[in-house]
Amino acid sequence: MDVLLIAVAVMVGLPLLLLAVPVRVAFRVARAEAFSGKIAIHWMFGLLHVFVRIPEARQAPHLAAPSKPEKPKKLNQGRSRSLSRSRSNALALFWQADFRLRVYRLVTDVWRAAHLHRLRLRMRLGLGDPADTGQLWAVLGPLSALAQGLRGADVHIEPAFMESVFEFHARGRLLVIPLQLLALAFAFVLSPVCIRAWRSLQRGPA
Repeated sequence: MDVLLIAVAVMVGLPLLLLAVPVRVAFRVARAEAFSGKIAIHWMFGLLHVFVRIPEARQAPHLAAPSKPEKPKKLNQGRSRSLSRSRSNALALFWQADFRLRVYRLVTDVWRAAHLHRLRLRMRLGLGDPADTGQLWAVLGPLSALAQGLRGADVHIEPAFMESVFEFHARGRLLVIPLQLLALAFAFVLSPVCIRAWRSLQRGPA
């Protein structure tokens, strides 16, 4: 019985101990037409180094596409309407004041836990529809202003109301404790505000 308890304690405690070891990350990532960048991860007090390169995707040569029947086109139109409806439902979440405040709190907590240094972010974001972009900017605007006031951050987020675009360039260094980030994520997902928001999203518009 004692051996079993020790084995269980080791199985539970060892992962928690590893997750409590700080991780240093240096990154430079960007997206224009495709993602690209470099990420350097240093763990176990410098004993483990991982370098990740994000290659920019190369566009395949354009080939003459055969004529498509009308039925697949209708299916694509239906899928487009479904994506548009899902996007509208997701944006509707941020009109709930309690959910929006909970997201702001999560971003602030993650920022403090990440110990970001020399963060520089440039972003252009648009949903292709001025109304949808305006709703999104109502959420991102305060976040952008909050980030600009943080020490060691140089953040500029620009809305693009007349086009569908997602472009950014970010670089910086951070020191994170994975266990702390997991605790923040679980606290957010399991919070009553978040649970109510996801239930309303599943129900959809009345």
